[in-house]
Amino acid sequence: RRSGHIFNICSTASLQAYPNGGAYSISKFALLGMSRNLREELMPHRIRVTAICAGPVRTDSWKGIEVPAERMMEARDMAEMIWACWSLPASTVVEEILMRPMDGDLN
Repeated sequence: RRSGHIFNICSTASLQAYPNGGAYSISKFALLGMSRNLREELMPHRIRVTAICAGPVRTDSWKGIEVPAERMMEARDMAEMIWACWSLPASTVVEEILMRPMDGDLN
């Protein structure tokens, strides 16, 4: 079809290591690297690839952990960003996005 769009949900951990996060960070570093490679390999096929490096998003993965609402993004924020990228003309690709809550990462 010579079209399509792949979104990989990476993490801010793709960009910055943190204590006790080895397995998670390694997998997210790898996913970002794979996204960059896919972008190069799929470019001739007109398939867009976007890596989203997101900070904390309120999902079930945080269930049972008390974090103030303003310290997390909502899943809808991610959905709107994906829709915005997907909606761009086929001649444009957003390769990487860094999203964080307004108050920054959890520390």
